[in-house]
Amino acid sequence: MTKKQAGVIALIAFVALIRPCSNMFTFADLLWSVVFKTGMMNTPYMRLCVFMFDRFGRGAAELTSVAIIWTIAVFVTMVIYRYLRRRDFAQVCADCAAHKVWAWLAFAAFLLFSFTSLSRAFYPVGCDQAELPLDEVMEHNPTATLELRLCHPESDRLERELKANGRLTDEVLAAAPQIEGYSLMRVRGKDDAVCYVCDDVELSMKDFASAKAYESLFNKGVYEISAKLTPEGRGRLARLTRDYQPQGAKNTSNHGRALAIVVNGELVTAPIIQTEIDMGEFVITGKFTKEEAVALAAALNYRGGEED
Repeated sequence: MTKKQAGVIALIAFVALIRPCSNMFTFADLLWSVVFKTGMMNTPYMRLCVFMFDRFGRGAAELTSVAIIWTIAVFVTMVIYRYLRRRDFAQVCADCAAHKVWAWLAFAAFLLFSFTSLSRAFYPVGCDQAELPLDEVMEHNPTATLELRLCHPESDRLERELKANGRLTDEVLAAAPQIEGYSLMRVRGKDDAVCYVCDDVELSMKDFASAKAYESLFNKGVYEISAKLTPEGRGRLARLTRDYQPQGAKNTSNHGRALAIVVNGELVTAPIIQTEIDMGEFVITGKFTKEEAVALAAALNYRGGEED
């Protein structure tokens, strides 16, 4: 194969490989966190992204992510190019028409797939998220609330015991054992999931400096909030997650405590604390509608940094 032909195919291969390389890298990052028990926020990749975000902003973190994926794709592309340059396909398949047909069909499919990956080649994930305007909502003194609270250390066991009595109907929850200092809350959007949530608030509205509302990149019609913590709020979250991670100062268990995210009095989600979280911004997801996301983001901007 000529140098020009190999170069053209290698260029197409580079664009086509962006998406699968991105998926493989994400899987490798997840595998790293499981094997070395670092948690997703403490992998080398996430530490680099957090550093770039804190030092230079969101754009720098996104471009760093793209640069890593490009580097992987370029390496694979160079392997493909060198392989093509060393092969003489004209001699291999000169008398095999069927192979030529299949080769051209495979090439056509490869070319088509490259176009589907084109957007990932030049635009980092997140750059095409349109920020929703908040000014109109902020003028009306929004009343949305956001709180981070710890869950009961045995919340999973207690939930299993409740489920043993059948479906988690309102009647079953009404008859559930009462635990001092904790409230039994149903997880938003999940009829079969509940959690005992501590009444004490660990982080509240005053711990947030600002927020933005976006439509999810992966679920159209579903919205999420990117919230930025104050320096004091970031310190509180770091100490909280450090204390309640597996074998933390206030958690002798090998399992981390669940941290409830409560929005407008509803339990949105309760992720398990796997490691210390020392970052100034995170994304809140919970199948919010556009109105809910805008109201919460506006409230965080309006009341963020104020005292209760």
